[in-house]
Amino acid sequence: MIYKLSNAAEKNDIEKEFGIPFKYPNLYTQNPLINGFHETNLSVVTTDNQREITFAIWGLMPQNFKEDWYIFQNNANTLNVQLSDLEQVDWMKESFHKRRCLIVVTGFYTHMIKNGNTCSYYLCKPDERPFLLAGVYNTLEDGFQCTALITSRMGSFVSSYHDISNLAPIIVPNEQTDFWLSNDTKVEDLKDFIQNPPEENLKANLMSNEFFLNNITYNM
Repeated sequence: MIYKLSNAAEKNDIEKEFGIPFKYPNLYTQNPLINGFHETNLSVVTTDNQREITFAIWGLMPQNFKEDWYIFQNNANTLNVQLSDLEQVDWMKESFHKRRCLIVVTGFYTHMIKNGNTCSYYLCKPDERPFLLAGVYNTLEDGFQCTALITSRMGSFVSSYHDISNLAPIIVPNEQTDFWLSNDTKVEDLKDFIQNPPEENLKANLMSNEFFLNNITYNM
């Protein structure tokens, strides 16, 4: 499972990379450490609005949910969801069929156990450009969007830096964004994509023990 992301890119670089603008550009802020255990927003491109980058609360809640984020997340951690959830949980199944999204990041954090201690890594593109993760979303009663990462089996590179689970986010290449967001894509093809995700070229930075306090990194 992945509970910490990064989006440290500048707004203009994100818009240039994906060829679409932010709907609310003044609301975007760079954030090298996005902690899913705190109520926070992610930058997303949705099935319903593929021409703009909008925002969604990280943590999927049912469509038209009325209560606060922390109430739902105290009962069900939905920062990450798996294909089995999307197939078997009715309200998630509807999201998968009708409301998929792409989550804009510059990287995500993984963890390994070595000699009884936890080592943390930051995985990103070699050129540190922003990229997209597969997600689903819903719209709450107040109009805000909420989202979850879809996780699947790890590729060989990610598994070298992550052993506290066997799951990792799914990177959606830029040339496959239409495939992921289109309502014309067959559900069986989406399932196959999740079960056999493409393995993208990434690099890993070893994080210092003080990173989450001081944002210190060491390049590998």
